[in-house]
Formats: sequence, structure tokens, C-alpha cells
Amino acid sequence: MTFWQAIKATYSGSFAFLVACPLLALVPVVCELVQHLAEVHLGMYASIAAAKAFEHHPLRMGFGLLKVASLTVPCYWVVRFLAYRDPAMARRLEPVPARLFAGYFAFQMAMAVIQLFVLPQTPAVQLVAFVAALVVSTAIVAWGVAAPLGDAAVGPVRSARVMARHLPWSIALYLAAFLPLLVPHYALGALALLGPAPLLWPVLVVDSLLVGVMAPVMIAAGYHAAQRAAASAQVSLGVAPTVFDPRCGAGFRQS
Repeated sequence: MTFWQAIKATYSGSFAFLVACPLLALVPVVCELVQHLAEVHLGMYASIAAAKAFEHHPLRMGFGLLKVASLTVPCYWVVRFLAYRDPAMARRLEPVPARLFAGYFAFQMAMAVIQLFVLPQTPAVQLVAFVAALVVSTAIVAWGVAAPLGDAAVGPVRSARVMARHLPWSIALYLAAFLPLLVPHYALGALALLGPAPLLWPVLVVDSLLVGVMAPVMIAAGYHAAQRAAASAQVSLGVAPTVFDPRCGAGFRQS
């Protein structure tokens, strides 16, 4: 899979998931709206000074952790949808995949707790933490794909071994897929803060809907990066991967 094919597969798979599983796709949207409710309650959008004053308020940080959870839980559904291309399989809560995914989820949440509540909330520290979290998350992404598919053979250590040689390519794919959505996300945040008061809630609703798109895009980018690395290492991640064929705009199962 070339880089461009991976980008197209990421977006085509993400939008296919949004259409096939709209209620599941609303989970991060609702959590983003709840966080915005907390921010409005605190008065964060009253002024730039208020935004800075309440940026690290415990209430906002607590809902920020909920938002991280809402972006992590969909890994279970999105990965299964991309692998099986079946909404019923995506929704199905199977004992073994659910148990394996719980370990992956706990690890991701532990990293989020450290970043949000343990490390100093200074720009320099948070930048280093973001880069470190990006590298670690990419190193364990094969674990995040294998777990929802019920593959206990690929845990965090084996995932890191599978992804090691492919980290630069995988990180580049993640950034290339994610940044086109991250820029308008921050632009909407700035508009909510600096724009006219009547626009506040319409902007926050649009931003929340955008987060609902961002979640499957992030997960799909990791899915294709992991499947590419696993194929190179001759490692199976639970099922034969669905591969995007740019000639027909559809997916097919590798045999």
C-alpha cells in the first residue's frame, strides 16, 4: 500500500463507518458537546483572559479525560468495521475481543491521566508529552488493531516490534490524515472565543460534529499503518485485512 492509497483508504473507510454506524459515530460528538457545556458554564468563551484562566480548571480537565475516552472507545467499533465491513460485526461485543481491548483502553487512558493531571501544564512540557504520546501510540497501534479482532498474540511488546521499522511512515500517515481536520477544529475554537455571541453555540455544535469525523479518521489511519507493518513482518492481526482498491473505490479481502 502506497502512502496515497493509505490516505484514500483512511478517508473512504472512515466515511463508510460514519454512514453504516451513525449512532456509534455520535459517541465522541456527544462527549465533545458535554465538554463545551462545561466550558460555557465556566465562562471560558467570555474573553481571551477567561479562556486562559479556566484552561486548566479541574472541571474542564475532567471532561477532557471523558473526551479522550470517547476518542479511544470507538477504536473497538471502527477497527472491526474496517476489518469486516459489516456494521453488525462492528457493534458486536464479543468476550475475548472486549477483554483484550480493555487492556489497550486502560493503557491509553493511563497515558492521558499522566498528560492531563500529572505533568506540568506548561507549553514546553505538553509539547514533549504530545510527541512522546504520538510515538508510543504509534508503536502500540498494532495492539490496538489486534485486540478488537480477538488476537491475543499481539500485545504491546510485539506491537512495538512490528511497528518499529515503520514508525516514521506511520506517524507521517497519521499527521497527513489528521491535520486537515485539526486545523478547522482549532479555527472553530478561535471563532467561538472571538466571534459574535450569537454564533457561539452553532460554532460549538459544528466543532463537535467535526470531532465525530476526526475520531474514525485517526483510528483508520492507525489501522492501515498497522496492517501495512504487520504484512511486512508477516504477522496476522486477527483477520485478513480489507485493502482499498483505488481503481474501483471499494475494499476487498486479502486471501
